[in-house]
Amino acid sequence: MSRHSDSSRQRSHQARSTDQEPEDLVEQVKSIVTLLYEVVSSRPHEWEAYVPSARSAMTALNQIRFFSDPQRYAEQVWILHGIQDFAYHDADSGCIRDMAEWCQTAWLRILRNHPENVETLTGLGRNWLQRSQATLARIHREEDNDSSSQGSGHLSDNDTDQNSDDHDIASPPSDPRRQGPLYVEARGCLQPAVDFYERAVRSADALGSTTGDLLALAAESQMSLGNVTGPPGDERHFSHAIRYLRRAEETPGYTLSIYLQQYLNDYGRYVS
Repeated sequence: MSRHSDSSRQRSHQARSTDQEPEDLVEQVKSIVTLLYEVVSSRPHEWEAYVPSARSAMTALNQIRFFSDPQRYAEQVWILHGIQDFAYHDADSGCIRDMAEWCQTAWLRILRNHPENVETLTGLGRNWLQRSQATLARIHREEDNDSSSQGSGHLSDNDTDQNSDDHDIASPPSDPRRQGPLYVEARGCLQPAVDFYERAVRSADALGSTTGDLLALAAESQMSLGNVTGPPGDERHFSHAIRYLRRAEETPGYTLSIYLQQYLNDYGRYVS
């Protein structure tokens, strides 16, 4: 396809907000979001061409105060997931920041109408967890092999310490880098992620609808926060992660990823 035809297609999917009925705008936005889902899943390398369309959809939704209507919950969630996935199409490299922040604001508006709603809380937790990924990737790149081998907040086997309690998690020596700006930035994103996932799990538990996926995401947020938190606070996050993983493992029909299963196998014995 030529560059000219690509540009024409992209322009054809921009929401035209002038003198249109709200329902017409919503249908145009849905067409754009369907396209964003397709771009993320099939051709993420083309993401830049669709940024104007995504922003026009956001503008149109703001104009009609779409996320203030409690009757359109299912549509709101579907649209938000599509735009949020597009905003974080390559989370390790960063995000389209204005879109990510717009999604966060929209989730919070929905939460006002649906307090303690599991999917809304999960959407907020996912937004913050994805936002942390670029900073975490920078931390990993900047850590040299020596510092990584000494441990950067992972649960560790302290078999050489005869006084250790098998029910405790052994913490590595305090790492001064954890007071550095990257670690502070990571914690600033991960603490809200942990908080929203905790609320989502509590709400799901109250409804009897807790899924393995939700528990695994809650565990991942705790593990990530533990990895950028100094002792003794890191132990609390790792312990929470293990408990979530145990529950996920016991969820009928759910299978932990290889990485999470190995984590549970290696460190679960330290948590009672």
